[in-house]
Amino acid sequence: MKLTPEVLPSAKAVPGVDLSNCDREPIHIPGSIQPHGLIFALAEPELTIVSVSTNVKEWTGRPAAELAGQPVDVLLTEDSADALRRALADADPARGNPYSFSLRDAEAPAGWNGILHRHAGLLLLELERRDEAAPSYRISFDHVRALTQRLQAARSLDEACTATVAEVRRMTGYGFAMVYRFLPDAAGQVVAEDRAEGMPSYVGLHFPASDIPAQARALYVRNPSRNIPDATYTPSPLQPDADPRNGRPIDLSQAGLRSVSPIHIEYLANMGIRASMSASIIRDGRLWGLVSCMDREPRYPAYEIRQACELMANALAWQIGVLAEIDAANYRVRLKTLQAKLALDMGSAADAHEALRHHSPALLQAVDASGAVLWAAGTLTRVGKVPTEDQLGPLLTWLGTNMRGEAFSTDRLPSLYAEAGNPLPPSTSGLLAVPLSRSGNDMMLWFRPELLQTVQWGGDPNKAASPAAADGRLHPRKSFAAWAEQVRGRSKPWEPYEIAAALEFRDMAVDLIVRRSTELERSNAAIKQSADRLETFVHIASHDLLQPARQIETLTDILHDMIPPQEAADPDAAEVLQGIRGVSNRLRRLIGDLADYSRVGRGAQPFEPVDLDEVVAEVQEMLAKQVVEAEGRIIVESLPMVVCDRRQIRHVILNLLSNALKYRSPSRSLHVRIYAASGDDEASKARLPHGQPGGVTATICVEDNGIGFDPAQAKLIFEPFRRLHASGHYEGSGVGLAICRKIMERHGGTIQASGREGHGSTFRVTFPVRGAYPSNA
Repeated sequence: MKLTPEVLPSAKAVPGVDLSNCDREPIHIPGSIQPHGLIFALAEPELTIVSVSTNVKEWTGRPAAELAGQPVDVLLTEDSADALRRALADADPARGNPYSFSLRDAEAPAGWNGILHRHAGLLLLELERRDEAAPSYRISFDHVRALTQRLQAARSLDEACTATVAEVRRMTGYGFAMVYRFLPDAAGQVVAEDRAEGMPSYVGLHFPASDIPAQARALYVRNPSRNIPDATYTPSPLQPDADPRNGRPIDLSQAGLRSVSPIHIEYLANMGIRASMSASIIRDGRLWGLVSCMDREPRYPAYEIRQACELMANALAWQIGVLAEIDAANYRVRLKTLQAKLALDMGSAADAHEALRHHSPALLQAVDASGAVLWAAGTLTRVGKVPTEDQLGPLLTWLGTNMRGEAFSTDRLPSLYAEAGNPLPPSTSGLLAVPLSRSGNDMMLWFRPELLQTVQWGGDPNKAASPAAADGRLHPRKSFAAWAEQVRGRSKPWEPYEIAAALEFRDMAVDLIVRRSTELERSNAAIKQSADRLETFVHIASHDLLQPARQIETLTDILHDMIPPQEAADPDAAEVLQGIRGVSNRLRRLIGDLADYSRVGRGAQPFEPVDLDEVVAEVQEMLAKQVVEAEGRIIVESLPMVVCDRRQIRHVILNLLSNALKYRSPSRSLHVRIYAASGDDEASKARLPHGQPGGVTATICVEDNGIGFDPAQAKLIFEPFRRLHASGHYEGSGVGLAICRKIMERHGGTIQASGREGHGSTFRVTFPVRGAYPSNA
C-alpha cells in the first residue's frame, strides 16, 4: 500500500524508473504540477514572472513562453495585484492563505484561491478555482470542534485515532480514512480506519519503510498537507522548469499542486484509487504519522476542507501527546514510590553491586526488564536473564565504542550487534545501557527478551516491486492482501520515560558508589593513620629495647669474667651463663626483626626497572660461604625484569634463600632452583590485591628439597612470630616471612608457599607487570 504522493521526481521521467533509488530522488523538484490549478514563480520585489505552469493558456489565453519576465499584473486584475502587494507586506504572507484573486481573461472573471509561499529565493503563487458550494469555514470549524470534544474524552490512543478518522470521513466524504503510524524503523502500520461499504480494510496491517521513503517523510514535515484530486491527471510542466537567473530547478517543496511521482500514481492505480488526501501528524517536530483519505472517484476538496483536516491532525497530535504524558505521569508516580523505597534500602547496602543483588526485582520492574548487569570498579554483577560473562566482555567493548550521549537503547540488539560466532540469546533482544562515568568504562545495562510476534503486512514486504517488464521499468506491487511474517530478534521498544528512569537509577548508583568510596577513603585514611602510629611505636620501642638487650649481653660477659676459674668450671654455672647469653641474643635478633618489619614502608626507594638475574647474583655472593659449608647447589634460570624497589626485593630473595639453607634436610645435599613460572598453572594465577585477575603478571619461584612443611600451614607461615618448627632446633624470630609478605603487598603483588613434609618447599613471588604501582608506601 503506497500512501505517499511522491517517490520519484516527475511524471515526465517515466522511462527507466527504479524503485531502489527512491530515497535519492529529488522529489521536491518535479518540474510540473497537477493541472487543477496554476502556479507562478515570482521574483521580488518587482513580482516578475520567473516561471509559470503551461496550463495558464487554458485560463488566460496567454502562452507560458510569452510570460517569462513579465510583471504578474499582466495576469491578475488590478484589484488582485494590489491585494497581492498588500499581502506581501507581511513578513510571512502564508499566514493569510487563502487570498481571493481574479485573473484577466477573455471570459468573465473567475474567483480563485491564492496560496502564497516564500521558498528558495522565490515567491510561489498557487491558484485554485474557488468552489462557491464548498463548506464554509464555520462548518469546517464545527467539525474540528466536534472532534476536539471527542478527543478530550478519549482515554486511549485507539479511541483518539478512531474518533479522528470517523470525523474526517464525515467532513470530507471520502470513501476511506485512516491513521497511519510510523514505527521506529520507519515502517508503518494502519492503527485506525473508517470506510464505506465495499472498501478494503487495512487496519492492523504493516507496510515497509520503502513505501514512504526518507525524502517523502521529510517533505511531510515541511509541507504537512498533500492533495491528489485525480490520479489520472496529465501533468502541466513549468515553463521554464529552472530559474533562469541561476539555472537551479524550481523547488516546489511547499506547493500543494506539486506533481506526483509516476510510481505512486501506479500504486494508486493498483489499489483502484483515484483520489488521495493526507495531513501530517507531527509531534515534537517529528513525523508521527498521517491522517490519510482515499476514494475510487476523483475528489476536489476545497482549501477550507484541507485546512480543517490539517487542524484535525494537529488536534490528534496534541491528544497523542496528552495521552503519552498521562502514561508517563502515572509511571513517574509509581517510579517515585519505588525510588523512595529503594533509596531507603540502598542506604544500608555496602555498594552498588550489593544493592543490585538485593533489590534486583524492583530495579528490573522499574524499566520493565528481564535482566540487568552492573560493571563498575572492575567488578561484574549479573541478575536475571542476561548474556554470559564471555559474551558480556565483547559487548561492553562494543558499547564503549558505539555509546553516544547519556543512554543507548535498541529493541533489536542481535541485528545491530552481529558478533561472528558469538550470537546473543533471545532473552537479550532489547538493551538499554547507561554509562556510570564520563569515560564510559563503567556501565549499567538492562535487557529485554525477544517478543515473538506475527506481523500482518499489506502485501509481501520483500516484493515492493515486480520485476522489470518489457518497458524496462520496475512496477510497484499489485497485491495488497494481508501477508503474515513472523518477526524474531525484536523486543518491546523502550519508552522515553523508561530511559529517563534508567538515568535516574544510574544517578542513584553513582551516588552510592561515590558515598561508599568517600567512606572507604576515610576508613582507609584512619587505618593508615593507625598503622603509621603503630609502626612508629614499634620502631621507637624496638630502638629503645635494643640498648637494654645489648647491656644484658655485656653484663653477661662481665659476669663471666668476674667468676673465679674454679667456679667457672662448674657445669651449672656455665649453663646458666650460656642460657642468659642465648636468650639475650634471641631477644636482640627479635627486636631487630621487629625494627625491620616496621621499616618496610619507611625510607623505601621508588620503583624502577630491575633485572632479577642481577639481584639473585648479589644474594648468591652474600651467601656463598654458607652454601659451600652446606655443600649446597643453587641453580638459577633466566629471570624477568620487573618494576620494583631493588633493595626490598633483594631482602625477599635473601630471606627465601637463607630459609632454604636453614631448613635443609640432613639426609641429602641441598638443592635450590630459582626460575620464572610460565603463568599457565593454577598456582601462578593469583588474584592480585588491586583486583586484576592473574594474567599480566611476572612470577618467580624458589624451590628447595629441604624439610618442607604441612600444606595446611601454608598461609600461617607468613604471620608474624608464627614458627612451624621448634625454636630449639632452628634459629629465627618468625618475622622474616611476614616482612616478605609486607614488601610484596607494597609492590601490589603476592607471595605464596606450598610444600610437603620431608620433600621440600616452593615459594612463589608474583609481581604485576602493568597497572597502578604505589610510588611509595
